[in-house]
Formats: sequence, structure tokens, C-alpha cells
Amino acid sequence: RNFVEEKLGSRYVESTRMDLAKSYEESSPATPVFFILSPGEDPLEGIETLVISFTGKKLGFTRDSGRFHISLGQEQEMVAEEALEKAARHGRWALLHVSNIHLVAKGLRTLEKLLKQYSEESHPDFHVFISAEPAPTPEEHIIPQGMLENPIKITSELLTGMLANLRADTLELCTREAEFKSILFSRCYFHACLAGRLKFGPQGWNGRYPFSARDLTVCVTVLCNYLETHTKV
Repeated sequence: RNFVEEKLGSRYVESTRMDLAKSYEESSPATPVFFILSPGEDPLEGIETLVISFTGKKLGFTRDSGRFHISLGQEQEMVAEEALEKAARHGRWALLHVSNIHLVAKGLRTLEKLLKQYSEESHPDFHVFISAEPAPTPEEHIIPQGMLENPIKITSELLTGMLANLRADTLELCTREAEFKSILFSRCYFHACLAGRLKFGPQGWNGRYPFSARDLTVCVTVLCNYLETHTKV
């Protein structure tokens, strides 16, 4: 690490957050964005931030907002097909997360055909975001080639370390600044330790749990609400 930092610069050893805005500008109905996720990484928060930057308000991925977030592998294939059809027709966004990929092998072929169809026959504002974890072995790699050729592929790793998990916008959430910053530091330190142990596989943790950034966000929100409603800590 020290050698790389000395010869190439610190930007090659520091964790950075991906710039979704640039990838979005390069995407189109014919060019989805495909997230290849590390354990614990979740692109939903970044995509929601992207929605805010383009619409000026947080609409979220719901049926009412016209933006769909579907997790495949939970008998949601028909729901995903319906969501894609509506999004393609009305120029909406769809986020498809492929979980338990071995359970949706047949559905992936159908999804591949739909993506090809809607790449030619859809609203110009139609965008698809796909996320999936890489297969643990080559034999389990069953994502169709057509789903991997056209998209913009983004690989993201879980941010580790204190600096990566502390953000300026988070520090301004609570009015009780002194108490909030002190406990927030402990939360981020604890989260960084949990996430860091994931690198060691079964030697780090007996059970597999992602300890994602959304877990940390929930903890920070609970902390903020607690401090705002209780005078004593």
C-alpha cells in the first residue's frame, strides 16, 4: 500500500464512491447500467440520490412514483416483466436486483429478450439498472451473455475505514451536535470493523451477513431520532 501510494498517488489506495451521474449520462434504453456487487454493497441509495438530482425531490422506487425496484428470485418474475413494460412505455426507471440467481435461471432468459425488445421499442427516457453479486464459481455463472454485453458495467466494493464511512452531510442531521458526533464516530468505527472482517471470509464471520451501508444509515437515523427526543443520554 505504501509503495503504491508513494509511486502512483493516494487516489489509488483510497476508497471512493462511484459517480453514478456520469454512468447515467452514458446510459440509454439500449444501454442499461449493470452493478456487479461486492457482499454488502447496495446501489439503491446512490440511485435514489440520482433521482433527487434530476427531479428535485425524493420519489423513491415505488409503483406510485413510476420507478420500480424488483428483487428477482422471490417469484417476482411476472412483476418484473410488468414493471419493465410500464417503465418502457412511460419513460420510467426500473431497478432489478438478481438475488438467489440459481432460482431464476429461466427468468433471466425472458429478461434478456425483454431488454433487447425494449432497447428498440421504448420511451427515450426509459432506463434500467440491474444489480447482482458475482457467481462464486464459473459453473454457477448463468447470467445470459446478452445481459452482460450491452450494459455499462460498474463494480463496487464495500467502503471500509473510518474516512470512507463518515460523510459531511451526515454530520448535520442532528441539532445536538456534540453528542451526535461522539456517538456517530463510535457507530462508524464499529461498522468499519464489521465490514473489514468480511474480507476474511469464514475466518472473519461464521455466518454471512453483508453489513451494508444501509445498515449504518439506519443506525444513524435511529441515533438521531433518539437524541432529538431524549434530553439525557
